This record gives sequence, C-alpha cells and structure tokens, in this order.
Amino acid sequence: MSWSFTRHWRMAVLTIAMCFAPGTQAHPHHWIDVFTEWQFNPKGLISGVKLRWLFDDYYSVLLLDDTTATGKDLQVVLEKTLRNIGRHRYFLQIEQQGVKAEFGDAKHARIGVWDHRIEIEFSLALKAPFDPRQSDIVFRIAEPTYYFEMLHAEESPAIVLRDAPPACRYRLEPPKPDAALVAYAASLGINESGGDGLGIQFAETVTIRCE
Repeated sequence: MSWSFTRHWRMAVLTIAMCFAPGTQAHPHHWIDVFTEWQFNPKGLISGVKLRWLFDDYYSVLLLDDTTATGKDLQVVLEKTLRNIGRHRYFLQIEQQGVKAEFGDAKHARIGVWDHRIEIEFSLALKAPFDPRQSDIVFRIAEPTYYFEMLHAEESPAIVLRDAPPACRYRLEPPKPDAALVAYAASLGINESGGDGLGIQFAETVTIRCE
C-alpha cells in the first residue's frame, strides 16, 4: 500500500497555458514520464535509485530522425545525455532533514525504443545511504528550466520500494504552482528560459517513510 495521489493537474496547467500563449510557445515543450525504483540494502537503508525516463512521442521522433540524418548511434545519444544531466545532479533532489544525498556517476545505463518512444534507464548509488526509519526521505525530480516537464508515469507501478522493510510507504504529491507562475511559464517562447529555478517549482514531491 502507498499514500499515492493521482495527478490530474497536467491538463489544468496546459489549459491555463493556452489562455496566455500560442499553442507550442508555452513551457514546457516536451514531457518525460518517470519511473523510480528505490533500492534498499539488507539493513533497511536506502542505498540507491534506478530511474527510467520515457520521452514524449514528438521528441522521440525528432531524436530518431536526427540519429538517422547524422548517422549517430543511440548509444552516443545516451552518453551525451548522461554527461549533460550529470552536470545538474541528474535533475534530482534527494534529502533527509535538509541533508542532500550525494551520488556517484550513473551506472547500468541503457537506451532503447519502447512503444515508439525513446527510453533511458540508469542507476545511481547514494554515497551515504539514508535511514528512512529516522525521518522522512524527500525526493523531487525536475529539468531546471522547465523546458521538459517530468512527472511520474500514470502507469503502475511508477514508484517501487525494492526490498524495503514491510513498514515502508511512500506519498506522491502533485506540484502546486500558483496561477502567476503558470502564466509566467506559459509566456516563455521556445527560445526563452525562465532560469534554472523554474522547473523545481513544477516538480512532484515523493516522501518515503518507514515506521
């Protein structure tokens, strides 16, 4: 059992965006469905997380067309992607009582096509495991500029607590941007940026707790 909340806010955001900007001009421009698997070690500590990202159909087509036109291999695309997101801590915020998790380079990375969509998968090990029995673990994921929207997939299970003690649960809370912030994001053109702090304000919050 989890404390999961079904998200319905995406369509609301897009509806508001359409009121402020022409169709494709509003941020975000692309979407990523996220799957997260939290990995627990035998001591009941969170030792790592495996992530799977599914890019939207349109971005997937653009990326596949580019690889065809340039002769690039998808593995090259994966390596470049991991280098870029690695500079931004893989778009992750994982913390416990204000202490942010540190993790090494992505491992076990792969890229492929699933149902016509580009998917990438990789694992991150926490340098110092967190004990969710001491206090809540809070997790957010967001592309900094909100050019990409990143939300957990609606398909189940989008969040897995792998090998977690029986008393562990998670809660998924949808983002709650105010109307002014939504309007600002909607006003940004495709070549404009709201800065690296915009995306996190549209991020979901996952809280993990073990009694």
